[in-house]
Amino acid sequence: MRIVETWSTKQFKTTIYAMERWHYVEFEAGPMKQGFKFMKDAHPAPADVKSALTAEFLDGVYTIFNQMYVNFKDHIGK
Repeated sequence: MRIVETWSTKQFKTTIYAMERWHYVEFEAGPMKQGFKFMKDAHPAPADVKSALTAEFLDGVYTIFNQMYVNFKDHIGK
């Protein structure tokens, strides 16, 4: 696995990794991470993966981070 591209936004840090059959996209916000695999058959280039990261998709990622944060705070971060 090798890093192809990394960038940061206000909400989270995004990294695209290249693997043999997949592009792995990792989102990081504070102590939490989310990862998604994109098959290279459907998304052969990193640019194809980036085009799949639509505003709606990223909104969903952000919503899940909010849920993860609440769960973390309620059960671990006391």
